[in-house]
Amino acid sequence: MNVHSKKLALNTTGFFETFFNNARYNGILLMKCDGEILDVNEAFHLRFGYLPQDLVGKNFSILFTEKDRQINKPERELQNVNTQGSASDENYIVHKDGSKLWVTGESVLIENKNRETCVVKVIHNIHAQKQLERFLLQSHEFIESIFDSITESALLLLDSRIRIIKVNRAFIQLFDLLKEPEQNSRLSDIDNPLWSRPDVKQEVVNLLVTQNAGISTTFDMKTKSGKNIKLNFQGKVIEGVPGNERKLLVMIKQSS
Repeated sequence: MNVHSKKLALNTTGFFETFFNNARYNGILLMKCDGEILDVNEAFHLRFGYLPQDLVGKNFSILFTEKDRQINKPERELQNVNTQGSASDENYIVHKDGSKLWVTGESVLIENKNRETCVVKVIHNIHAQKQLERFLLQSHEFIESIFDSITESALLLLDSRIRIIKVNRAFIQLFDLLKEPEQNSRLSDIDNPLWSRPDVKQEVVNLLVTQNAGISTTFDMKTKSGKNIKLNFQGKVIEGVPGNERKLLVMIKQSS
């Protein structure tokens, strides 16, 4: 694609100025082609703390982390913009208070009617989404380590609809199952009479929906071999956001 076909003609009647001044969620940097900052909008100040006077005349590389500057990330971004007409990115921006915020954005080469060029960088703060993504990843790894290591207690991982995600080996052994329950199946699909009992299903829902700290309940159960045992059930929401949680049900054999 021709670079000039990617350049946008600035409408000096006010289109760009309206976008620049009225944007509330996307920070905008106006820069020279060498990265010198010419202006920032109000949204950039609200999201990242800097006033125009803090940045005007300085190179936009000061917004990058030291690690990104060492690998020439700002320079490579500018090179892509100047040679290709635009560049997308996803990286940290350093807030005025020194904290790091994960952002995504796009830089576009602009040419006005006087044939003057500049770079407009539109930045969206996605730090909250990134934190959630990392939390879910770390939680998933933690869950995997739990399931791999715990052998004394039966573990059942459920989604927000109380559908099965995963069980551990102790669960299969405790309920004398020939195979692991299928993912996304219901509790009543588990091949053991205990899971067809309405009182068990209701108590499991109570444990996992009310989310009261320390709540537990005990059920009497007869194994396939005829032994009477007591099972203590404990439930806990362990990760996710409302409507998309993962819930852990722990079953501890108390006595025979």
